[in-house]
Amino acid sequence: MSKLTKKFATVSVTVATVASLAGLGIAPVGAVTIAELQAQIAALTAQLASMSGGSTTCYAWTRSLTTDLSGADVTALQNYLIGTGHFTFSGGATGFFGSVTQAAVAAWQTANGVAPAAGYWGPLSQAMYATMCGDAAPDADEDEESTDLEGGAGSVDYTVMSGLTNEQVGEDEEDVEVAGLKVEAGGSDIELTAVRLVFDEGTAGADFEDYAAEVSVWLDGEEVGRVDGDQFNDANEFTDTITLDGAVVDEDDTAELVVAVSGINNLDTNDAGDTWTVDFRSVRFRDAQGSSVSEDPATATRTFSFESFATSADSKLDLRLTTGTNADKINKAHLINTHATDENELKGVPLLEFTMEAEGDSDLEVRDFGVDLVVTGAGDVDDIIAGGTVATTGGAPEVFLEINGERYGSAGYNEAAANNREIAFTDVDYTIPAGDTVTARILANLAALDTDADAGDTILAQILETQTDDTALVDVRDDSATQIVDADMVGEPTGIASTLRDTGFDLEFVSASAVVSHAGDVANTLDHDQGTFKIVFSLEAWDNNDTAIFLDEDAPMETGGTTSVLVTVTGTDTYVTSSIERTSGSASVESADTWQILAGDNVQFTVTYVTAAGADGLFRVTLEDIQYAVTDIDGNLSVLDAQIELTDSFKTPELSLNFDA
Repeated sequence: MSKLTKKFATVSVTVATVASLAGLGIAPVGAVTIAELQAQIAALTAQLASMSGGSTTCYAWTRSLTTDLSGADVTALQNYLIGTGHFTFSGGATGFFGSVTQAAVAAWQTANGVAPAAGYWGPLSQAMYATMCGDAAPDADEDEESTDLEGGAGSVDYTVMSGLTNEQVGEDEEDVEVAGLKVEAGGSDIELTAVRLVFDEGTAGADFEDYAAEVSVWLDGEEVGRVDGDQFNDANEFTDTITLDGAVVDEDDTAELVVAVSGINNLDTNDAGDTWTVDFRSVRFRDAQGSSVSEDPATATRTFSFESFATSADSKLDLRLTTGTNADKINKAHLINTHATDENELKGVPLLEFTMEAEGDSDLEVRDFGVDLVVTGAGDVDDIIAGGTVATTGGAPEVFLEINGERYGSAGYNEAAANNREIAFTDVDYTIPAGDTVTARILANLAALDTDADAGDTILAQILETQTDDTALVDVRDDSATQIVDADMVGEPTGIASTLRDTGFDLEFVSASAVVSHAGDVANTLDHDQGTFKIVFSLEAWDNNDTAIFLDEDAPMETGGTTSVLVTVTGTDTYVTSSIERTSGSASVESADTWQILAGDNVQFTVTYVTAAGADGLFRVTLEDIQYAVTDIDGNLSVLDAQIELTDSFKTPELSLNFDA
């Protein structure tokens, strides 16, 4: 038997004997307490560690040790330092922490990268001790795992990941990456077995566990370690060693070792925005030869902050008017087909169509919502809206919020009687998934014209900042159930006043064109541009019209004229000719001055404008509105209504014309 083997056998027997005696309550010579027995066990363990190059059993420190303290834990520390070769007092362990012990601790700290090396056996030193404990004495499983690694003596190069800096960890947000190392393996496959992290307060005024629920470690996107946030507490100066599992980097490969933090779900408002830094203080790895190495990567720290959920998720509700032919029939100025006597014919009239988009990383729950209704002609909104007439919240106006074709919430007046009143939709409880856009409508049941509503009254619906800024009216919550603020609700979808009529028509845009032609001067020697502009639209009289409607046949005039068709023209030259003609459809009577269109008839008209030869500049023709009469009085219109605000869609392309002088 070799001398080293005999020593191992002696130490093993001694440890077993002392442990057996302690278990039987029998103290060996010189030991009178369990604490002293533990100290002797620690001393024997330290001797074994010194002979084997490592430690098989770790001492559980329960306090920090400094000068003038004494006890079994001081004895255990001294015996450990005897085993590492740093405590060389001739009398051996004394159980008293004096200047010799302080110098030994400082030497050990210097050797193991613990700073400052002041000889104080505190949380940092104890954490490093725990990291090193057992390094050189891998168990059978570790030996088996090490055989999977290929190569010789391994080494690691560390580079801090530049892409992770000043990250935000949101309230109740999981696994937010805050810092990372690029780990390059050289000479061997390497297995990362542990990492020691140190978090340090920047502007933080509370403990780390008051911000973080968990800390996790990831290698190339795969989780390899996780601990609770309270492992990093003020008692250990916010440091902890996280054991890693399955973190293997092949020889000559580079992997990303990333630290992620999960925020607690009830971050104190005063803590929102506070910063911390994280430092990779130590990384432990094993190579193919079974050597275990702990080293400081010596990379820069990374700063990150803890934020409220809304701030980190960047939640916003984006409100916008919808566009297109069908939406224009709702959102642009138009005639509302209003029955003279029967309210049952006036159900679900659309007043506004808009979209709601949940921007950011959070779903948005619309709990309550609101809209503002404005009427003219009538003295009160409830003169036009069917349903309740109570001035304040007791009313039940028949106004509806429709989202993706379904109605949500219950409507009530939010303001006293007036021609401008808010409608509050309570208990909407509709969730818009993050990144999704939904289409919403404001609908209403309207009063018949034999009540307080009159032909010629107008109504519009709008959602302004006045409404979104009222947290009692509009209540939208993110995933943390926090109400988003007005600044995070953007857009003001606003309709245009539309007119109630029991006789009228619908318009459809058909086409528009702009064509350039050429004409010479009198001598026919110079080439001058001439533009021809056409707008084609159809007009369909309502089926329930009690009488025909009449349009003036006079040529269209620019805005401010008195003909049926009003236009806007652009360009500096005079248009020499303009006309309107019926190009298809039926008309019961067509006199020299008037077209008569009966209920249900659909008639197509073409408006034509032609510039003078020699026009120079940019030109366009836009149809502004249509005016009509309900009696034929030779073109003198008795009803002057804008059917629709046509500026956006009823226009020709822009045409560039040149005059060759």
